Amino acid sequence: MASHPFILLFYAVSGFLNTLMGIFHKKTTENNYKINKSYTSSRENVFIEDQNEEKNLRYGSKSFAHSGCGTAAVYNALLLLGKPQPLAEIIRHFEGHGASFFAAFGTAPQAAAKYLRSLGFFVENTSNRKKFKELAECSDVMIFTVMNNRRSLRRMLHMMCIERIPDVPSASPASGADRHSASLSSGVDSTETCQASPRFIVHNSHRRSENYVNFDEMMSNLGDGDGLADGVYMVGVRKC
Repeated sequence: MASHPFILLFYAVSGFLNTLMGIFHKKTTENNYKINKSYTSSRENVFIEDQNEEKNLRYGSKSFAHSGCGTAAVYNALLLLGKPQPLAEIIRHFEGHGASFFAAFGTAPQAAAKYLRSLGFFVENTSNRKKFKELAECSDVMIFTVMNNRRSLRRMLHMMCIERIPDVPSASPASGADRHSASLSSGVDSTETCQASPRFIVHNSHRRSENYVNFDEMMSNLGDGDGLADGVYMVGVRKC
């Protein structure tokens, strides 16, 4: 069952129109790039866990703090996947390819999948609620778009980077910063098997990173919490 077809259609159309109208945004995009490059040059390769702290960054016609969750999710994902890209470059790319109405409504989830494929990663994506858990348990890293509150669209959407942490019997439990790289350094080939109950770390959620013992616990805490989050679109990425 499709999750939210009208929401996804809105983002697909608005992202496409944004690309077509890129020539009108070119001056703003280059100005934003200069500002963002200067600000981020001293803090690359650090996870973004609270986009609200990045008040000096620009994204399209808005601030990064306001609508940059999609670009933050892609940036964090690329750190985890071992192919980091400068944040200023990621922002500039999406301003021209997928920013919904020049980032007034954030980033089209579909654009994130397309961008990651262009970098050579194996990417799967789905809007089927019944497949979110399965895709999460078979991916190294996910970019997950959720409604913060399924009862109110006014609570808006949020895109997050999620890291799958495999349970490796021969390894001692990871702690602290080690957990961030456990899933990608354990030697487990995620293309061969899917774990029934891996742990997950969610980045830039509720202004922090969060560690969950399984997918169901994670879903009950995303968005506004109390089990009110509703998945819209998931992009699952595996290292090739």
